[in-house]
Amino acid sequence: MTPELIIQLISALFGTGGLVALFLIIEKKAAAQLANTEKVNEQWQLVVAQKERDFLALNQKYEAATEKIEKLYDINAELRTQLDAANTHFAVSQLMRCYVTKCVKRVPPFGSTEKVKEILDKKEEP
Repeated sequence: MTPELIIQLISALFGTGGLVALFLIIEKKAAAQLANTEKVNEQWQLVVAQKERDFLALNQKYEAATEKIEKLYDINAELRTQLDAANTHFAVSQLMRCYVTKCVKRVPPFGSTEKVKEILDKKEEP
């Protein structure tokens, strides 16, 4: 390429607006990239919004399940207390039950008072 040819190409670019077209092409490319970036951002915002809705729904389910479990623990504790009381009453009734219930042969639950006196006397002797 000769210097004259280069000068003619440059003058053609200025004369026909080629340089302006070159700048416009660069601007269009930048605008297209910005538009594409905006679309990608919008899509990501939709994804984030969906995930936030999912999180809130799951959080509500978790709270409901936790509340239900706490109620069940309260019910369980109450039932255990009732069972303990029933078992205590049963044990007391077993201890206090007479071994023989006929009037003539009645045996008290802890034995007769004579047997108790004998046991106490044996402990005092040594």
